[in-house]
Amino acid sequence: MNLLALLVGPKGPAVAAGGDRAGPIERSGTQGAVEQLPLLVRDALAAAKLSFSELDAFAVLTGPGRFTAIRAAVAAARALSLATGRGIYALSAFELGAAARAGPALVVVPVGREELALQPFDGPDAPCAEPALASRCDLARAVEGAHRLVLVDPDPELAARAPEDAVFVESTAGFLWTAARARARRGIGPAPGPSVRPLYLRPPDARLEAGRPLVLRS
Repeated sequence: MNLLALLVGPKGPAVAAGGDRAGPIERSGTQGAVEQLPLLVRDALAAAKLSFSELDAFAVLTGPGRFTAIRAAVAAARALSLATGRGIYALSAFELGAAARAGPALVVVPVGREELALQPFDGPDAPCAEPALASRCDLARAVEGAHRLVLVDPDPELAARAPEDAVFVESTAGFLWTAARARARRGIGPAPGPSVRPLYLRPPDARLEAGRPLVLRS
């Protein structure tokens, strides 16, 4: 299967392309430079010697994470899906973490504001509860008696507090590409582009200034 994976993670935009002949071939951009995503797609496809017509599906990381980054990645994947008629393997950061374990796992994703997002899995593609938010102070209590801990993109402070048997996962385009192809091998097909949505667990940090009305201009 020929696949193009794209994400906008903590380190910036990244893509991975490849398939039966070779791959994944990765290209990454500068942190915060979301506008580099189309150029990275072009370069990765060229390096993999693939055209859009040869792609079987796309993959995208849907969150949780920074609002602007998630929205940009999902919008790009949906646009490519619409243009080519190909489906999307939409994986959350939780599903990406679960893909690193063959068995049960509690996947933890830092989401800012000193908060963590947690979701337990019985195995890849098998969440056993909805995602939930917890404070960093609650980490020890949350993992007490739980499945093996998987940390996705942990900062140094969080990594230092993790148990010795914790698994660390970096959300790279290459790993997303691998996880999506593994999902295809398990018989799971891609979703239609219009059905793919960002995964948000809380409202955005941005707020209107007190007393200032919102003015919409046409």
